[in-house]
Amino acid sequence: MYKRGGFAEQTHFIGIPVSIELEELVAECREHMSCVYGCHSGYGTPPHITLIPPFALADGLESRDLLEAAYSAAEECKAQNLLPLQVEVCGFGCFSERTLFANVKDSDAWQNLHSLFCKKISSALPASVKKSGKSFYPHLTIANRDIPTGAMDEALKHFSQLNLNESFTADSIAIYMRNSTGGWKEWQRIGC
Repeated sequence: MYKRGGFAEQTHFIGIPVSIELEELVAECREHMSCVYGCHSGYGTPPHITLIPPFALADGLESRDLLEAAYSAAEECKAQNLLPLQVEVCGFGCFSERTLFANVKDSDAWQNLHSLFCKKISSALPASVKKSGKSFYPHLTIANRDIPTGAMDEALKHFSQLNLNESFTADSIAIYMRNSTGGWKEWQRIGC
C-alpha cells in the first residue's frame, strides 16, 4: 500500500466514461472555471461518473485483483440488465459551494447499478473498498474544492445558458489509476 504523510494513498477508483461530446463540454466548462475563477482542482481526472470513489488497494492486493473483481461485477450487472444504461445529463447543479457539476438524471437503474457494483467490489476486496453510508448521487464534476467563496451562483447562472440536455449509452465501466503526477488516467475499460 502506498502511503503519503502516514495515510494510505488512494490509487484507484471506478466510474462510467462519458461520450466524446460530454468530454468536450466538460473540458470547455473547466476552462471557463479556470480562466474566470482560477479553479484547477480535479482537472487531472478524465470526465466520468463515479461509481466507487478513490480508494487504496490493501496490502497484498494488486491491480489485477481489482480488475478481476470489476469484470465479475460488470458481468453481474449485465446479467441483471443494469448495463448498458441510458444516461441523461441535464443542466448543472452543485454540492454547496464545494462542487459544481453537470446533473446526471438519477433513476432506479442508477441506484441499482451503484448498489450492485459496490456490493460486488466491496465483497471481493473488503480491506480496500468499504461500503459507503453516503447516498449515491450520479453527477459529472466540472470543478471542486477550489471554487472561490461566493462564485457558485454566478457560475451556475453562466452554465445555465448552455441549456445542457445530452444523453448517451453507458456501455462500459472504467478503472482509473493514479498516475505519477498525482492525476488520474483510465487504466482499464470493461465493455458491457
